[in-house]
Amino acid sequence: METVQQDISGSAIRRPIKKPRLVVAAAAFAAFIATFNETFMNVGFAPIMAALNVDAATVQWLATAYMLAAAVMVPVSAFAYRSIPTKPLFLLTTGLLLVGSIIGALSPTFTLLLIGRIVQGLGTGMLIPVGMNITLEAAPREKLGAYMGIMGSMTTLGPSSSVIIAGLLLSFWHWPVLQWTFAGLSLACFLFGVLFLPNIAKLTHPKLDALSVALVGIALAGILYGVSTVFSGNSIFAVAGIVIGILFLVLFVKRQNKLEQPLIDLKPLAVKPFKLGVIINMASLVTMFAMNIIIPVFMQSVLGVSSFSASLTLFPAIALCCILSPVAGRIYDKHGARILLPLGFALIAIFAVALSLFIGSGPVWLLALLYIPVIGGSALIIGPVQSLALSHLAPEQNPHGVTILSTGFQIAGCFGASLFTGVYFKVMTTYAVGGVEFAKQTPSMNESGSAGFLAAGVLTAVFALIGLSLALRIGRYSNK
Repeated sequence: METVQQDISGSAIRRPIKKPRLVVAAAAFAAFIATFNETFMNVGFAPIMAALNVDAATVQWLATAYMLAAAVMVPVSAFAYRSIPTKPLFLLTTGLLLVGSIIGALSPTFTLLLIGRIVQGLGTGMLIPVGMNITLEAAPREKLGAYMGIMGSMTTLGPSSSVIIAGLLLSFWHWPVLQWTFAGLSLACFLFGVLFLPNIAKLTHPKLDALSVALVGIALAGILYGVSTVFSGNSIFAVAGIVIGILFLVLFVKRQNKLEQPLIDLKPLAVKPFKLGVIINMASLVTMFAMNIIIPVFMQSVLGVSSFSASLTLFPAIALCCILSPVAGRIYDKHGARILLPLGFALIAIFAVALSLFIGSGPVWLLALLYIPVIGGSALIIGPVQSLALSHLAPEQNPHGVTILSTGFQIAGCFGASLFTGVYFKVMTTYAVGGVEFAKQTPSMNESGSAGFLAAGVLTAVFALIGLSLALRIGRYSNK
């Protein structure tokens, strides 16, 4: 394997990577903390509202602003990866997470906490694609599936485990402990990069087109703001945001096709297996983010279970995912994705509906058991489909391919969380009102909540069936 360092003149000097496993470990650690932070603070919204005297609509901006900052920085990552040596870039992104966490932990006001959260988002937006690019550079081609499986397990483990850890911490301490904990994780990742990460990327010093950055920033901000607020905010503003975002996205795409050095080279989307892989990856991520949020919400609000106990319901599935993702990667290396992807989506579709049918009446252990195949299905999909998609690109297209996949990650996370929670609460409320008007009796909280969860579960199955149909099509592109 090789690393790229720069001499005084700036020309590339190829040298072997001495410890590729440690390099990939640094990238995997980065992927973990970046996705961990996606949902970590959300568990602390209730105590933050009480401590800083803000309402629910205001506190939601900690999630929305973070997501928008991260989404806007993702497209810049391809430029940064080819313009800044790998090690300084990695330290810069993890440093932003550390600084943002310290600002948040010391915040006496909500405004300052929001600023700290935005700084974290700026780092997160670049950290995931940078980590994936590092993995692509360091991984032997014949072991790409296994290495990407490790990355897949980290991107699944991060948002799932953060709910459990946050619930545990808030059982004993106040909300700033969440920021201090993440500051510790960020510092550990920063030091890991200092010790083990070399300069890997070959720098080409592309030009940064400021207008492209502005266009894609407005496009993503508009779309993600609209999706995240369409159920909870003013629907007129939400729809307007989506429309404006789509218009600016069209302008961005047209500009990229005209530039000699585009901010994001969209040519990878002309490669059919890559394009299918992006859609399949997003379909899987949507279901994962949705279930990770809705299950704890239902158990706390309907079943009266504590936040920590509700989070523990997810633990068996999370533990299995850590084991299953690397195994799925090794299976992909040997046999391809022809069986893995359809099997993963079939598991999601079947057991999401089964979970929805039993969640209101079954014991907690049954819910935990039924959730395992759902998250296990995602583990069979994420690493292999990313490996398959990227393996059909030329090496020079990898940074742009990773940027497209990472942008899809942010959109899927926002879309899944917003759409499914919106459907859940809308059906839940409608069922309760309908029971009073038509049945002349008030449905119980359990009945209304179960109706909402069933709707979300069926919607999950629909996304899984769409993914299944695409997985059957992409299977023939596998090189195995």
